[in-house]
Amino acid sequence: MFFASSLSVSRPSYVAIAIAGVIISFFVHLLPDANISTSAVKQIIRKRMASIFTPGLNHDKPQYQVQIFSRDPLIVFVRDFLSSDEIEHLLRLSEDRYQPSKVYRGYDESVIDRKMRISDSAPINRKDPVARRISKRSLEFQGWRGNSSFLEPLTVLRYNVNGFYNYHFDWDESLTEGNRVTTFMVYLVGDCVGGGTNFPFLTQPNDTRWCDVIECDEEGRDGYQGVTFKPIAGSAVYWENFHPNGSGHTKVYHAGLPVKSGVKVGLNIWSWDSSWKSPEVAV
Repeated sequence: MFFASSLSVSRPSYVAIAIAGVIISFFVHLLPDANISTSAVKQIIRKRMASIFTPGLNHDKPQYQVQIFSRDPLIVFVRDFLSSDEIEHLLRLSEDRYQPSKVYRGYDESVIDRKMRISDSAPINRKDPVARRISKRSLEFQGWRGNSSFLEPLTVLRYNVNGFYNYHFDWDESLTEGNRVTTFMVYLVGDCVGGGTNFPFLTQPNDTRWCDVIECDEEGRDGYQGVTFKPIAGSAVYWENFHPNGSGHTKVYHAGLPVKSGVKVGLNIWSWDSSWKSPEVAV
């Protein structure tokens, strides 16, 4: 894959991660495809945490690698956005905090809608030192956006078998002032079949080097159009939700595809800009 590296530390070795991934993938495929118990899900997560933990790294200045996938809309794939111990910490922190995920209906109304979304959510305390470190990194990644922009609380999401999030925008079409302007979809655990992040209106690239991070073959694409990012642990997909003129970008319409077996755990990082105004209001 062709990535530009951040400049803070030396290039890591991926050999241990690759070996761990093979072992865990083999373990997951030994489990039944349709009915995984809560204890089995926890065991998968714990094994994943144990396999990726590498002590002694300077995680205040992690190395991550970036590649621009699309410039319109701006979509960036970030490899190793989170370190192994950051993943472990978030998984431990969220384990006893999960509640059924809700769907936003506007005006501070949220409801459980299993036709739209099946997952569990765990908000992370802003004061947690690891959350603060990740938040700082996320803001620095985006550059200087002004004092009106801030991060929403980090949220860990767990998708068990048959878990999904149907097609949606992260920005709110009903608002005229203030909106969610950027998104990081970060993968903490990706030991699953299915569960990718699909953008149906994006064009599949011709460059086959992308095939290690997006689904390229017919089996992997599973009949879905557009582009599907694989849930690779530690990696992130970042995108901008608006055009420069403030109008919502329809090509960032996306879904979390159903998990067919195993478990996926993600982390949502959203930026809110209170100075944003819809083009109609801004004129």
